[in-house]
Amino acid sequence: MAGLRMDAVVVAGYAATADAAADDLDAAATEVGGDVTDESYGTLGAQIGLGASYGRAAGALRRQLADGAEALRSAAEALRQVTVRHGGQDTEAAELIKRAGRLG
Repeated sequence: MAGLRMDAVVVAGYAATADAAADDLDAAATEVGGDVTDESYGTLGAQIGLGASYGRAAGALRRQLADGAEALRSAAEALRQVTVRHGGQDTEAAELIKRAGRLG
């Protein structure tokens, strides 16, 4: 595409940032929930099932964090592929320029 410039180092940095963010989400997911029971909230909490409710909410949050981490890793991989493909195109273009110089 004419006029499009890409700095492979910058794009690779974005990929690394996305991977690091995915790791952060994974770490956060392990922290969610803990050992919560109905008794953790006292007698009233046990009577109304607060522990179970919290457990369901924590499970939903863990799934969302895992989905977010997966999406970030997918984006990072796509960025790495773009970098590799772009680098290959630069190599091909340089070779074509060299050949054109030899022909001229």
